[in-house]
Amino acid sequence: MKKLLTIAAACLLSFTMTACSSNNEGGQSTAPQNKLEEIQQKGKLVMAVSPDFPPFEFIDNTKSGIDQYVGADIELGKYIAEQLGVDFEIKAMDFTAVLSSVDLGNADIAISGFGWREDREESFELSHGFNKDGEASCHGFLIKKADAAKYTTLADLANATIAAQVSSLQEGYTKEQLPDAKLQQVTSLDIGVMSLETGKVDALACTCDLAKGYASANEDLVKADAEFDITYDSEHDGNVAAVQKGQTELLAKINEIIDEVNEKGLYDEWNTAAKATAKELGIKFED
Repeated sequence: MKKLLTIAAACLLSFTMTACSSNNEGGQSTAPQNKLEEIQQKGKLVMAVSPDFPPFEFIDNTKSGIDQYVGADIELGKYIAEQLGVDFEIKAMDFTAVLSSVDLGNADIAISGFGWREDREESFELSHGFNKDGEASCHGFLIKKADAAKYTTLADLANATIAAQVSSLQEGYTKEQLPDAKLQQVTSLDIGVMSLETGKVDALACTCDLAKGYASANEDLVKADAEFDITYDSEHDGNVAAVQKGQTELLAKINEIIDEVNEKGLYDEWNTAAKATAKELGIKFED
């Protein structure tokens, strides 16, 4: 599991994939007036992602190049590129660098298991929600199986040492709902699992489904009965994509595509397929 989720140095390279068509036309072109026009002129959509979060984005170590990046979010990125008529490029990086890469203009879009947060909306343009009924609707903890009876409610974790990925929703939930807990920030989820296994923390805050996935790969771990209290406004259900602040033309086009994805149920199909791939790699999500 640890080997699967670790982002190797080679995986930090960019890979380009040809979509259904290219925007490479002859003749002179005017300077792009916004990010959408820029993407159309260069003929490529660059997506930033942290591939350590199955079934959204993870690495299939039986493959290489761009094909090694798999998951429902990867498929969404491909689909957006196809609908824009451009090629698709992935830039893999630590989760903490994903949003900043968009802010700095090194990537056009960030899709990496993000949920809506007020501070994110202040700094970026956030898309309509997707995966509204999936893993994003439940957030809880991965704990040692020996502690299953100890952590059955959120109150039981009030003074625990909890690992959470930097800048994640779970980090925010831990700060808000467990203010007396000792928070240990980690840069990747596999580091959080390692900290749990070695007794450095009592729990790893993550999505409920991801906790089940980690537990399926380690018989000493289990998803805790305790879960965060999540109350969503319907506008902010599920996960979101992020683009540079002010790039409303690009956001509007992405929202059109995501609305179509939701209407057709495509994300659910991609998620199901991603879980099947994860299962082949030793990660099980369904009970």
